[in-house]
Amino acid sequence: MFDSKKIFALIALVLVAMFATTLIACAPEKPAVAQTAPTPVPAPTNTPAPAPTKLASRAVPTGIKATGNLVAATQATMAFPTAGRIKEIAVKEGDAVKKGALLIALDTSVLDFAVAQAQAGYDTAKASYDRVMAGPTQDEIAIAKSNLERAKAAVDQAQAAYDRIGGVTNPFISMTPQSLALQQATQTYQGALAQFNLTVNHPTTAERQTVEAQLALAKAALDLAKQNAANAKIFAPFDGTITWIGPRANESLAANAAAIMLADLSQMQVLVNVDEITLSGIRLGQKATITLDALADKTLTGKVRKIGLLATSTGNVASVPVTLDIDATDAVIYPGLTATVEFQ
Repeated sequence: MFDSKKIFALIALVLVAMFATTLIACAPEKPAVAQTAPTPVPAPTNTPAPAPTKLASRAVPTGIKATGNLVAATQATMAFPTAGRIKEIAVKEGDAVKKGALLIALDTSVLDFAVAQAQAGYDTAKASYDRVMAGPTQDEIAIAKSNLERAKAAVDQAQAAYDRIGGVTNPFISMTPQSLALQQATQTYQGALAQFNLTVNHPTTAERQTVEAQLALAKAALDLAKQNAANAKIFAPFDGTITWIGPRANESLAANAAAIMLADLSQMQVLVNVDEITLSGIRLGQKATITLDALADKTLTGKVRKIGLLATSTGNVASVPVTLDIDATDAVIYPGLTATVEFQ
């Protein structure tokens, strides 16, 4: 007879084996991983780092040319500060004049009248000032003293009459004509005394300040009138040549409108504008050749006198003014002519 315990154990083993087989069959299959050889890493080398690239410096331009205009080293465009009618033109274009020479003048009829009026006002203020500052005259003091003495005598006389009727001891004194007369004489005396003190104590501080202010005001008015009259004439500020005259005689001219131009043609210059890139090739004292359309067969020479410090922009191009002195020449040149400058 079989042992029941062994049979149960055998059945259990069979069931466990079957369950394990089922789990293995149901498990997903893992894909095979291809085995690749490792990529070789190159050994480090001591290759030197490349040298930094040097920035090429900008080449200084050569053969620099620029176009500009002639100007006089000393020149002036003059105008009248006030409007007026041209009365006289004492020169003509091309005249050589000396410093201080009359060039052009306005009609000064109204201005001359204003000067005369201001002069009269000043003379009046000056006379008043002198009179006050001199103090009282001997006659004025004598008159004031005489009035004071007369007033004092009247007081003494009124006082005597007042005393004869009892004076302050008289209970009715205030109603008497003697009392009224004494009061009036006393008031007159006080007025005479004040006038005497005022006369001998002149001038007071207030009087001095008043006449000083009046005189200063009159002097300022006279100076202004004279300056206006002087401004109606233009004189040459230096030796030179008249290069331009605007108005004609008897024409009216507005205030500050250009009237006449004077230039010293003994020293001429060229003014050119040089762009900021080309400017690196320009230096003070640099020589240059100068050609003019007006002198097709002649070349002038010069050198850089001044390089401007303020650039201006036109069409996104910045430029700086450069001034050149023209060397002495017998060529007939004058302001405004076009010049081409080639820097050496």
